[in-house]
Amino acid sequence: MACVRIVSLEYSQFENFAKYHPLNNYMQTYKYASLMSDIGFNFDFIGYQDDNGSLQAAALILTKKITGDTKYGYAPKGFLINYYDENLVKNFFKDLRKYYYEQNFIFIKFNPEIIIGQTDKEHKYEMSYNGNVRVIDILKEIGVKRRKELYEFNNVLPRFNAYINLKNFSINSISRNYRKKIRKCVKTGMSLVLEDVKSIDKLYPMLKTKRDANYYKSFYNKFDMDNSIDLLFVKVDFEKRLAYIRDEYNKEQQHNDECNRIIQTDPTPRNLNNKMASDKRLESFKNNIIEATRELKKNSTAYVAGALVIKHFNRVSIIASGYSEEFKSLNPNHFLYYAVCERYKPYFDFCDIGGVSGNFSDKSVYNGINQFKLKWNPTVYEFIGEFDLIISQRIFKKLITTNYIENEFNQNLDHLDIKQDNKK
Repeated sequence: MACVRIVSLEYSQFENFAKYHPLNNYMQTYKYASLMSDIGFNFDFIGYQDDNGSLQAAALILTKKITGDTKYGYAPKGFLINYYDENLVKNFFKDLRKYYYEQNFIFIKFNPEIIIGQTDKEHKYEMSYNGNVRVIDILKEIGVKRRKELYEFNNVLPRFNAYINLKNFSINSISRNYRKKIRKCVKTGMSLVLEDVKSIDKLYPMLKTKRDANYYKSFYNKFDMDNSIDLLFVKVDFEKRLAYIRDEYNKEQQHNDECNRIIQTDPTPRNLNNKMASDKRLESFKNNIIEATRELKKNSTAYVAGALVIKHFNRVSIIASGYSEEFKSLNPNHFLYYAVCERYKPYFDFCDIGGVSGNFSDKSVYNGINQFKLKWNPTVYEFIGEFDLIISQRIFKKLITTNYIENEFNQNLDHLDIKQDNKK
């Protein structure tokens, strides 16, 4: 058997391996490494190479000092390896531990994008597990520590993610309530427009984020090098919106007049209730006309929602999105998600709409974000979770008991603001 060893890779060697690996993802790329270097991380591209020069595994590992001269590593959605080859995995992690021990590392965190279960609306969101759960046992057998998720969204990246199958996506595949809202958005002048990095400053106020705007500009610029990111906005045409509302008001006024005529001769509770309901709709239309007229005087159009979308192989991922609180009543977020799926469904298979908590009961503190995403009728995948390859047990235990590691990751690796985003 050929000898295999940990080696340092040039980024081009790593990219050539990664792009053909079944676990490839946008976080295991040179673009992502370059992005994270802008916020204080160093990085390694490592490979597991045999005497014939063939790579058996590879990974981008972000590195950073944690205390004094000690360091930690993080392989986001890595490592790229055949986790079912037990001998390969065992030898790889043994050699990896030795390689980084000599560089004064305490641990390396990783959260591979391995699906161990899935569920959907038809199965009432009860998780069904597959054979990939065996990988957890393989990792435990070689001493890798799986992090317990003590509460919802407790990991660096969500353990549960919602994906829309774009191959069979249509407006009829989502909830009835959402269909009604989206169709109204279309009628009232909403559309999806593409912008570039100069418009990040328009998106930034819509985001619930602790990052500054420069972070998102850097994100865009790194991934725009090969056109793998889009900045999209929902635009509302207030002239068209005003015309639609006036038309609806006129229709409702005719209905209200008819209600008045009916109750003159037949003032039953049902007819009176119909009249009062019509009065409320008329009042609502009046308020909407006033609002649309006011906005039209300021500008004929406005951006009311926006998103950054990563395009990687057969899927797109909404990595940051938000909407204007001022126009929340127009349901711009609903139109945004619908329009994104419509835009990409001819070219991609899936749309990753981000994390859900995994607790789908109405008692979940994240019930609001869960319900918003579940009404798009996605498949929810459960990933294998978060692991630590512990290199120095003594120092690792000390850091754990003082919450140093958790604080470090909350401060420096909550890079997509998933926790904040899901508390909206």
